[in-house]
Parts: sequence; structure tokens; C-alpha cells
Amino acid sequence: MALVSGCTTRQDVGTPTSSTMVPSETALVLPPPGGPAISNVIERRSTNAIEQDIYLYTSAATPGQNVLHARFFGPMEARFDQQKRSAYAGIRDNKMMAEARRALPGVPLALSPYFLQNNYGPFGYAFGRGRANDACVFAWQQIRQPENHRSPLKGYGTIQIKLRYCATGASEAELLAPVYGYTITGTFGDPAWNPYGAPAPLDAGIGRTGSPIYRKEEAPTESAPAVVTRRQVQPVIRREVRSTVSTLAEQPTVTPTAGSTIPVPQPDGTVTLPQPDTTRKAVPNVVVPAPACDGQQAGGTCP
Repeated sequence: MALVSGCTTRQDVGTPTSSTMVPSETALVLPPPGGPAISNVIERRSTNAIEQDIYLYTSAATPGQNVLHARFFGPMEARFDQQKRSAYAGIRDNKMMAEARRALPGVPLALSPYFLQNNYGPFGYAFGRGRANDACVFAWQQIRQPENHRSPLKGYGTIQIKLRYCATGASEAELLAPVYGYTITGTFGDPAWNPYGAPAPLDAGIGRTGSPIYRKEEAPTESAPAVVTRRQVQPVIRREVRSTVSTLAEQPTVTPTAGSTIPVPQPDGTVTLPQPDTTRKAVPNVVVPAPACDGQQAGGTCP
């Protein structure tokens, strides 16, 4: 019994799964600067692929977790030869719509009819409205060289990316920002692994005479709107005008006589006296005799 017990193999406790949690900085695909932020990353490895579920920050009322699925098909290490092989299935719109409805149950999704592409090539997506004021998108992309450029010795490999993303009060363009801005950081060590294809050729005019290249002017920045200051209109004091007019109206009417002058009221309330007419002939002084007193008539003297 002691001999049998000594041959028994002892192992530590563990979880019977191939999924492991890895640090966020080891994510194979990174969201754009500004978010959404990475919560955690679950990784699974097989004999021919490595998969990651990159869970993103979620604050929407629609049930479910925002997640970025990434699957890289390529040469794995020899220690994963005994693992289960990951089945390859090409990405097609009809299959992706069924997967989108499973990822967003109860959300009415509509397939986008537009042809769009980011830095890695074309992608498709479905958009819909979730609970409350939520907007949701399910996007997908496959990066793989055409069949005539792919061989077992050069240019092989495939990357598949799927995004389930909901946000409160967001527009369709805002939900597509992570699709346009994410960065693929994962790769395999084999130099023959290349799902991106050959780099695009340079412009034929670069380095040739007769093909000037001008500096692009930056778009002018929007200046602050000019502040229009209204001129304050001074209030018109009409009370004084009324009082002046009323005072003039209350004055008795003077009937002009020959050689007399009349004050002329001005619009501002002042009174202008006309100047005397010096062109007229001077009137001689008139001597009025004093009245006789009773004493003179009696022969006496007047007091």
C-alpha cells in the first residue's frame, strides 16, 4: 500500500477550462484613445488560433456587456498541439446578422447598406435602438489576403474582429468611432504570417520632376463669435418739454400792437425775444402838460 500511494501523482487544484484572464495591456486589439476603456480580457488558445474577449466599459441600460471579440488564426506554439482546434468560418453578412441578434436580444437591428472601411479594410455593421435612450451597434471585420495572394508558405493568416457596443444618448457615428479607431497590436512570430497583404505602392509622382507637392494649408480655426454691443438709447425726457409747452399755453394771449414785439417760443422750450427794429424813424418826444390845480384857478399857488 505504501508503494502504491508513493506512485500516485498529486496536482494542485485548478479550473477545467482553457480560458484564462490576462492583463489588459496584453489585449490583441486596443480601443481608440478616449475609450471605451478595457475592463478585463479573457483569452483562449487552441492549436491553430488565439481568441480574446476584450470586455469594455458599459453604462447603458440595455442588458449585456460591451465586448470586442478578436480571433487570430496562425502558427501556435508546440505546447498547444494537444488543444482543441478552432474551426474557421468566414464572415458573411447573413451570418453576422444572426450573431448580432444573439448579442443584442430584443434590439431591432438594421443592416447598414453602405460600404465603409477603416485602416485595415472594409467592415460591416448593424445599428439599432436599445432600452431607454440607448443606441447599439454590432460591427464585424475580417482581415485576410485574397486567395491568389495566399499560400501555406507566404501571406497566410486571418484576423476576425467583432464589436458589440451600446451607449446612452450616442449617435450612430459616435458608436462607429471605436471601429474606425481601434489598433491591432497582436501578431505571430512567423514572418510568413501576413493577413494584411503587401503595402500600398507610393505615388508615381514622388521623386519625379514636374510633379510639385505643395504643403497643405491647415483649416482655419473657428474664431470666437464677435460680441455685438448694442448702443444704449438715452431716454427722452419729455416731462420738461410738456411743462414748457403747458406753461406757454397757460400764458394769456397778447394781441400785438403797432411797434410791439412778441416772445417767440423755440422747439427746445426757450423763448427768444426779437431785436428792436432800428430802421424805423424815431418817434419825437411828446410833452404832456400837467393838469391845472384848483389853486391856480382861485389865484393861489398849487402845492
